[in-house]
Amino acid sequence: MAPHAETQPPPSTATTTPIKDTYRGPRHGIEYNRLRTQHDLVKYQEGGKLIQSPLALTNPSLRILDSATGDGQWLIEVADVAPATAELVGTDLAPQFFTKEADRPANVTLTTHSIFERWPEAFRGSFDLVHQRFVLAVASDAGAQDALEKLYECVKPGGWIEVHEGDMETVEDDPVKNAAMIRFRDMMVKAWTGLGHQPSPGPRLAEWLGAVGATDVQEKVQVIKAGARNEDPVQGERALLTLLGLLDSIQMFLGGKPGFFFSPEDFKKLRVDLEDELRTVGNSWHFHIAWAKKPE
Repeated sequence: MAPHAETQPPPSTATTTPIKDTYRGPRHGIEYNRLRTQHDLVKYQEGGKLIQSPLALTNPSLRILDSATGDGQWLIEVADVAPATAELVGTDLAPQFFTKEADRPANVTLTTHSIFERWPEAFRGSFDLVHQRFVLAVASDAGAQDALEKLYECVKPGGWIEVHEGDMETVEDDPVKNAAMIRFRDMMVKAWTGLGHQPSPGPRLAEWLGAVGATDVQEKVQVIKAGARNEDPVQGERALLTLLGLLDSIQMFLGGKPGFFFSPEDFKKLRVDLEDELRTVGNSWHFHIAWAKKPE
């Protein structure tokens, strides 16, 4: 099946002044295409629902912060269901990938910030919802906990924090039927841990949110069926493209580095084998969504 609109090229360069990019993961057009595909995949999986927290979207003074916003697509879509008077702020370290100001709603602001730095004073205790997706995998356990503590500071009393993260390790792993997926998983886990990252932050989210002092912690686990495992061919293709895009992204990021344990030939063979296996057998992978409240 041909790629869908979610694989469009990255947005045009923004005019925001660049800052030092300390992100220790892939940062290129292939990765942003993958993230857009992943966004559509997750949105469809959630029945089009962008926010899981019981947030009062009708509040005219609503303030939402989207940390690690990427190109800002999630916030742009939130603007369609929030009041025009809501203040929607997205932050990331790569402003060159921000959607151009002319192409986003007037109440969406995109600016630079690192998840590892303390948030500006004006942000702290001021947002009805702080939201973050698929970024804690680039941190250690301690770094992820610290990043969530900093993010939680931005929630106003009575507000909500919502975090989405993946689980790279939980896949179907029959040694005969899923041999390529097992190789893919093992390579990804080894590469990620070798960078000092954690491959599966999703299962830790509820624990981490409780540790920062949040209450009413809720969690759901979504099982994403890829390729032939999915009854919906469009969704199965999105999931397949997300996995192949992750492999392409890691090859571009690490494949040429001296001493990396996976050769270009290894990548080429794995990609062919993985795509064939996903289209004929399929597989599944998990992501976690957790949300919690800040006591009033």
